[in-house]
Amino acid sequence: MFSPGAGLAAVALILALVAGTPTRLASARSDAGVKSESATAVARVGDLALVPRTTKPHRHARLLPPPLAGYRYLRAAGLRPPAGPAQRVLLTVETRTGKKQTYTLAQLRALPAMRYTTFHPQLRESYTYEGVPLRDLAAAGGFVGQDLRVYAENGYVTTIRARDYHHEAMLLAYHANGKAIPVLQKGPLTVVMPPDEKRFPAREYGYAWVWWVDRITPAP
Repeated sequence: MFSPGAGLAAVALILALVAGTPTRLASARSDAGVKSESATAVARVGDLALVPRTTKPHRHARLLPPPLAGYRYLRAAGLRPPAGPAQRVLLTVETRTGKKQTYTLAQLRALPAMRYTTFHPQLRESYTYEGVPLRDLAAAGGFVGQDLRVYAENGYVTTIRARDYHHEAMLLAYHANGKAIPVLQKGPLTVVMPPDEKRFPAREYGYAWVWWVDRITPAP
């Protein structure tokens, strides 16, 4: 004989099973290791699609500058650290107005950086150099696109043309093979050029491989 109480209990059981289905399905999907990308995942409730909001970049995130002559930047400019009392000033960049910008090694490392392996014609050996593109140093001094003068501690002075550094990855290197450049390897700062003998033949650009660099200014 049919009992009203049993009927109601059966209906309640069916409703409970239906209500619990999404939970079991979600659990099964989770147990199966199904993951969704935050940029593409869409949760559907009936016919309504809920698109999650994309994550905004951190306010301190810095985008890399575009590649220079095919060479990618190793890192973008960071925050300039203060000069410590024991840190020596390695470089001075002068503007046309006479303003001087000084840099310790830590401050140079806070500028945009590149890294590549090239052959040093004077040392007759290949090194993996890391440093600041001359274009970025000229931009910091406010004379990017103009010829620049490079001064060395031993009194050597030369002019590097804008057409050579503005669109090419010429570096003021401060690291060689992952270490600070010693004096015997033309350090601590030395100008190096990409490994492109056709673009920078050593017989024509030997003057631009400046070592012991301590000052850069716009050319008069």
